[in-house]
Amino acid sequence: MVSEVFLVANKVVVEDSTLKGTLVEKGFGESKGRKLILDLFEAVFLVETKKIKVFNKKKSLSSTKLVEVGESFDKKFYPKCVVYSDLREKGYCVKTGLKFGFDFRVYPRGKKMGDAHSEFGVNVFDEHEKLSMTQISRITRLAGNIHIKAISAVVDREDEVNYYLMDRKLF
Repeated sequence: MVSEVFLVANKVVVEDSTLKGTLVEKGFGESKGRKLILDLFEAVFLVETKKIKVFNKKKSLSSTKLVEVGESFDKKFYPKCVVYSDLREKGYCVKTGLKFGFDFRVYPRGKKMGDAHSEFGVNVFDEHEKLSMTQISRITRLAGNIHIKAISAVVDREDEVNYYLMDRKLF
């Protein structure tokens, strides 16, 4: 059964307690009282996998429409969605990493927030973006400071994702 949830600004609210429990068990969302708040990456993924239907003023929203909403808040929303979905399909729990200086924080396969410390900090780039040595240094230093591995996820024009581990070599 596909459950209905509601778009509020750039978040999606789940009120159904059964659905909330199922989604929390799988590492989705953030509990706020009796509600579960999903970010748009999670909502797009769950709509595409037919786990939820998102409504805005009684109108059902497709994953394409949710991406449009996301792009109004973040011009790199679509490539981030591609990476989010790819990591989720590979069995990782993925959360926003903005307060840590990354696009996403990723937990070990089969683990979720609270079960383990995040393993990777992922930044998303398209194939035409260039990184300076200063940016690379900042990313690797930040990852080292919070004891995670820095990953650059590069999305090409066919929406394929290549992952690059960024690490500091000491010797």
